[in-house]
Amino acid sequence: MVVGLFLRHYKIYKGANYIPFGARRIENLNLFIGQNGAGKSSILEALDTFFNNKRFIYHTNEKKSEAFVAPLFLIKKNELNKFSKNVQPAIPIISDFLFNVSFSSSTNFKTYKSFFDQQPLLKSLEPNYYLITCAYWPQPDRNQEIFLTFDKMIKKRLAEKKEFNELGKLNKLINKLKSDLSKFYSYQYIPVETSIEEFLRLESKGMQDLMSEDVKKRIEKTLNEKLPVKAGRTKTQSILDIVNSDLENFVQEIEKTIQEIDPEYDFKKEYKAKTRLTANHLTDVVVEAFFSKRNLKKSGKQIKFLSAGERKKALIDIAYAFLTQDIKKSKKVILAIDEPESSLHISMCYDQFDRLEQLANQFDNQLLITSHWYGSLPIIDKGNLYHIDSLSEKQIQISEFSFRNYFEDNGSHPNDVQFKSFFDLASAIISSLRVQKNNWLIVESEEDKNYINKHLSNTENLRILPVGGCAIVKLLYNYLHTPISQKSEKSHLHGKIFCLIDTDFQGVGKDVLPDLQNKLLRLRRLQVMENNSIQLHKIDTDIKYPTEIEEALVPEPFFKALKLTIEQSTQDDVKEAFSKFAFDPGSKNSFIKGDDSIIYSIGGLGENPRKFKEKISKFIDSHKKEICDNYCNIEINEKPKWIDKIEDFFE
Repeated sequence: MVVGLFLRHYKIYKGANYIPFGARRIENLNLFIGQNGAGKSSILEALDTFFNNKRFIYHTNEKKSEAFVAPLFLIKKNELNKFSKNVQPAIPIISDFLFNVSFSSSTNFKTYKSFFDQQPLLKSLEPNYYLITCAYWPQPDRNQEIFLTFDKMIKKRLAEKKEFNELGKLNKLINKLKSDLSKFYSYQYIPVETSIEEFLRLESKGMQDLMSEDVKKRIEKTLNEKLPVKAGRTKTQSILDIVNSDLENFVQEIEKTIQEIDPEYDFKKEYKAKTRLTANHLTDVVVEAFFSKRNLKKSGKQIKFLSAGERKKALIDIAYAFLTQDIKKSKKVILAIDEPESSLHISMCYDQFDRLEQLANQFDNQLLITSHWYGSLPIIDKGNLYHIDSLSEKQIQISEFSFRNYFEDNGSHPNDVQFKSFFDLASAIISSLRVQKNNWLIVESEEDKNYINKHLSNTENLRILPVGGCAIVKLLYNYLHTPISQKSEKSHLHGKIFCLIDTDFQGVGKDVLPDLQNKLLRLRRLQVMENNSIQLHKIDTDIKYPTEIEEALVPEPFFKALKLTIEQSTQDDVKEAFSKFAFDPGSKNSFIKGDDSIIYSIGGLGENPRKFKEKISKFIDSHKKEICDNYCNIEINEKPKWIDKIEDFFE
């Protein structure tokens, strides 16, 4: 994957710059936001210049001889064998330098301070990864300075190896490294203004790069497979042999005929040229010819006749279809998209970004996205956010945030981000209710979503949206409250919204707007009662006993999921503590603490088992995802009664 970009004098980026893709954490999803002209698209275009030889756009009035772009690559060590044999010994040398070079080694490094700020994170990955950079210089006279500012130092280390101790050998390595990186990665860049219908043609290079490597290998195998043929005596020939033989005979006949006119004519091959076709020559031609007859359509319409928004949606849909197949791909795909929300109706923005996040985090593809739709910020669970601000012609400021703790950092966000993100998301939700029959269930976490989805009997028109915490659910509820409270809005909305939170002392509060009379929007919290039933309470009721969703599930399946998760862990002290308890078949909910716990002591804990239950509770807090996954994999024929109340609301 690409973990950063060195560039100099490219578009808005004057002078030497390094842009890290993750200074605190490396993520598959990287989202760039900021005002027009701040430099978001320039990053994606610079990578397109490197990978796809697109035109280098120089910064105005700067020396063209100093301009370059150079991605920084993080490559798994077990993938070293995918590089050429003469490149393989060089990669560890280059990597060792980049992992360990110090900021004080040269005064030229000052402009790359952000690389050295990222270096400790990269260093932690050194046991399993190599770190490589490679520069593209648009000016031919600089094209051998492949390692940019580090060029002389890295080449000095390489020259100590006999494989690279001559200039010719070193130049051969440089050219081969560039070539290998181009073969290893497929960079698919979709600008805002692009011929999407051309990209979506299945025979295009972009689509072929997304295709299964196995498909191409099977074509090659078919072309090379030996088949019995009759030629005086039985022998075997491949389809490729037959094609080559027939073409060779044809050329010889043509040559014989034309030499009868003038014997000076001939079809002799070029020096060292291979005249025989190989399977590799024909595979791409076969794929292109086959799929050229199969253009993507929607509702019988060719893509070019759809609206701009529908074309952009078709792009995401087809990329999703290709990249989510359980297949081996010929290249590592990096998908870069400028403003995927462009020309798209706001009601469809949520689906668009939800699918992109799935591509990155569920199907392990690297995505680089620019956006002006800040509604994506509260809904993305894992990834890095970069706010780009052009402070002056010479200074561009890039602030990085992690979606994993995005709302914990909201005090340091730029002024426009917090307000606009909730406004955009609320607008998208309400717009979706205007154009189609949708219901929304807004919850705190991904685990909440999965637990509830496990028990709901009908989710056909229901979207469950996790937003990252109790305070965020309440904030979004307040944003939705005002427009939905308008009488004129009721007749235009075709669905409802239910907001659900846990009950905890810090998060409940009373800072929310009251229930609406039109019953289109509701906010409730999970609350255990004195009779051990779980009810859905209003925020402002006096009963406030802490209750989490893990305590409001079907008891026995939750016990089984917890037991399995503990068994799968390496925490022997928790295993030991849990072994001293048994499941209480009389329990009504899934509490661990207190007298109403789903477990009871079977001896060996002394008089007070509280501290052992506390240990198990802490384990639950730190393993919520694993417990949830195990719970959802169990066949469960009953559901918590509070789920019925949510279903009743949506009827």
